[in-house]
Amino acid sequence: MQPDHLYERHLIFKPYRKPGFLKPRPGGSQDVQAPEVQRLNKLLNGGLYYVQLVGEVKAADFGIGSVDVAMGGVTDAEKQGGNQYDPSNQSWRIEFKDIPDAGTGSAVTSRLISTSRIPYGDIVPMMKAWGYEYGKPLFSIHKVHGFANHPLTCRCSYVSEYVLEGDRFISDDTVLLLHRILNFPPNKQPQGAPATQLPRLEAMVPLDSSGGYVLQAWITVQDSGNPDLMKAASKRLLGLKEHLKSAVKLEPADRLSLDTRVK
Repeated sequence: MQPDHLYERHLIFKPYRKPGFLKPRPGGSQDVQAPEVQRLNKLLNGGLYYVQLVGEVKAADFGIGSVDVAMGGVTDAEKQGGNQYDPSNQSWRIEFKDIPDAGTGSAVTSRLISTSRIPYGDIVPMMKAWGYEYGKPLFSIHKVHGFANHPLTCRCSYVSEYVLEGDRFISDDTVLLLHRILNFPPNKQPQGAPATQLPRLEAMVPLDSSGGYVLQAWITVQDSGNPDLMKAASKRLLGLKEHLKSAVKLEPADRLSLDTRVK
């Protein structure tokens, strides 16, 4: 299997409306939603969870001075025109990840994940309609004797944005991702809205200052209610763990560290 080098923008959104705010309109056939849309709406409105918008980008999309992987240098277009990244042409997918199942007694982690493609371009209005907003906190504060009291209301909250860089390997139905997390430099942090331009790649700040990478392996099972499929997937992952044990130690992540619920 040949690796696929990738860069991904990850925008983190936090909900600010109560569960059940979005109600499908009763009516004729024009209001009938596709099954995958119904499932996604149920997940998004059944509780308060952080969600991510993920968009694939190229090395050339980063600012002036980024390394062109294919040519080994900066292209003439980059030298003349600077950053060529066009956010209006950015494709996105929305990812919902539930907290991993508890008490399974398994040596692998299982969790519900839902992914859906969404339109190109400005995704903030659509996320607002779903009850998620990307921006600075909007507080209503009152003062008592000159001191600010606790906020009375919080309509939305800015979370963060980061870039995932890594190599993806695919073997049959198993995916391995060797990756690291890159944060925006302090003077380029997005303020109140997703970034419209990307900093230089070499200016991005690794989350792990030691330069380490994370190796993640997974299998997507379409029918999680089928115990035979789940058992077969777990068996293949455990076989991969045994196969790679001389090079790397694979083990389940802490369940609470993967908790996406809003506290």
